[in-house]
Amino acid sequence: MFSVPLAIGLLVAAIAVSVAAKRARVPYNISLVVGGMLLSISGLFPQLPRLEPDVVFLLCLPALLFEGGITADLRSIRSNALPIGLLATLGMLVAIGGTAVALWLLLELPWIAALLLGTLLSVTDTVSILYAFRRAKVPRRLAGIMEGESLFNDGTALVVYSTLLGLLAGSGFSPGRAAAQVLVASTGGAGIGLALGLAAGWVVRRLHDPLTEIMVTTSLALGAYLGAEQLHLSGAIAAVTTGLAVATTLRRDLAPQSQVALLSFWEYVAFGVNTFLFLSVGMSTSFESLIDYGPKTVAAIGCVLAGRAAGVYLPFLLLRLARPAHAVPLRWQHVFVIGNIKGALSIALALGLPASTPERSLLVHIAFGVTFVSLLAQGLSLGGILRAMGLVARDGFADASGDHRVRLLAARAARRELEALRAVGQVPQAAFEQLQSAYQVTIAQSERELRRLYDQNLAHGARAQLATRRCLIDAERTAVLEALRGRLIPEESAERFLRDLDARLVEIERVLSSAEHDEWQIGGSGSGNGSGGAGSSDRGAA
Repeated sequence: MFSVPLAIGLLVAAIAVSVAAKRARVPYNISLVVGGMLLSISGLFPQLPRLEPDVVFLLCLPALLFEGGITADLRSIRSNALPIGLLATLGMLVAIGGTAVALWLLLELPWIAALLLGTLLSVTDTVSILYAFRRAKVPRRLAGIMEGESLFNDGTALVVYSTLLGLLAGSGFSPGRAAAQVLVASTGGAGIGLALGLAAGWVVRRLHDPLTEIMVTTSLALGAYLGAEQLHLSGAIAAVTTGLAVATTLRRDLAPQSQVALLSFWEYVAFGVNTFLFLSVGMSTSFESLIDYGPKTVAAIGCVLAGRAAGVYLPFLLLRLARPAHAVPLRWQHVFVIGNIKGALSIALALGLPASTPERSLLVHIAFGVTFVSLLAQGLSLGGILRAMGLVARDGFADASGDHRVRLLAARAARRELEALRAVGQVPQAAFEQLQSAYQVTIAQSERELRRLYDQNLAHGARAQLATRRCLIDAERTAVLEALRGRLIPEESAERFLRDLDARLVEIERVLSSAEHDEWQIGGSGSGNGSGGAGSSDRGAA
C-alpha cells in the first residue's frame, strides 16, 4: 500500500537528494537513481512502491512528452527537421534491428525476445540529454538535433514495441504488414495530435484565464495520448505533436500572463514526474541482480552501443550522400552514439512485458542493469567526453569578465566590512585610509576593465543587461505581491502592473531566444558543407 507517510518520506528524501546534487554539481537524475537504490538497501522504508508500467504509460509519459513539445525550440526543430526525422525513424529501426541481432548472437535469446529487448533498450532519456547539453556549451545545431530526436524516437520505439507484442500474442507476422502498422500508427498519431493541438489552440485563445488554460492543456496532454492509443495509433507521437501545436499558439496568440503561467506549470510537472521516475528506478533496481546479471548486462551494453552506432552512422551517411547541405559532422555523430542514455521508459517497457514473453525475467533484469549503468556511466561522463572531443566551446568573454566580477564583488564586500569596523572603532584612521585606498584601486580597475570588455562585446553586454532586467522584474513582482497580500495597494492596480511585468518578461525571453538562434545560424553555417571534411565542418559549427 502506498501510504501517506511513505509518500511524505519519499518526497523529503527526493528533496534532500536534489539539494545535495545541486550543491555537488551532479546531475539530479543520477543522484535520484543512486539515492533510490540506497533507500532500497538501507531498509528505511520496508514497503517501497514498485514502478508500475501503467503509471508510466498513462500519466508520466504523456505529461513528459507534452511538456517536451510545448517547451521545444520550434525554430530549431524546423531547421533540423530532416536529420531529426531520419534519426527518429530509419535510425531508430536500424538501431532496434542491429541491437536485436547482436543480442541474438551474444546472449542466444529467442528472436522475439531479442527484438523486444532491442526495442526497449533503444529509447533515449530526454531529461539526461537536456541536462548534459545545458551544462555544456556545445554547438546549438548538435544540441537541437539530439534533443529533437530524443522527443520523437519514443514514438517509433513504442509503435515497434506494440507491434511485437501483437506478434507475441499470435496475431501473425509479415514484414509488409509490420511496416504498414508502424507507418499508420506514426502518421495517424501525428494527425490526431495536430488536430487536437489546433483545436485546443482555438479554445485557449478565447479563455483569457491562465488557470482554465492550464486545465485545458493538462486534459489535452492525457487525452491526446490515450485517444490515439485507443485507436491503436501512436500516443507518444500524438502527445509530442499536440505539445508542438499548442506551443505555436502559446507564443503567437496568448497573453504574456498566460504564457508565464503555462510554462511555469509544465516546468514544475516535468520536474515532479522526473523526480518520481528516477527515484523509482533506483528503488526498483536490486543490487544483487546487478551483480548476478553483471556479465550479461555488460554484453547487452555492447550490443546496444553497436546497434546505436549502426542507427546513427548509416542514416547520416545516406543524408550526406543525398542532401550534402544537411550533413552532420563525423565528430557530432560520435556524440549521438555515446550520449544514448537510457531512462525510466526502458524499465517501464520491460515491466510491461507479458508473462508469456520468452526469457521475460532475463529481459527485465538486463533492462534494469543497462539503464542503471547507462545513467551512471554515460550521464556522468558525457560532459567530460564532449570537452575531450573539443565540442565544448570556451567563452573567452565569460572567463575574462567573470574574473573581474569576482574581484569587484570581493573588494566591495571587504570595503563594506572595513567601514563597519571603523564605525565601531576597531580600525585606526591611518590603517582605514590605507586599506580603503587599496580596495578602491581594485574596484576602479575592475570596473574599468568590465566597461572595456562590454564596449568591445556589445552583444554580451546587451544580453547581460537583459538578464539583469529579468532579475529585477522578479524583484518587482515579489514586492507587488507582498504589498497586495498586506492590502496596501488596490487589487486592480496590482493586476494591471503584474500583467505589464509578464509582458516585459516574455519580451526579454523572446529577445534572448532570438539572439541564441542567430548565434546558432551563424555558428551552424559551416556544418552544412558536405564536401568539406568533418573536422572543418565541425569547427565552423562550433
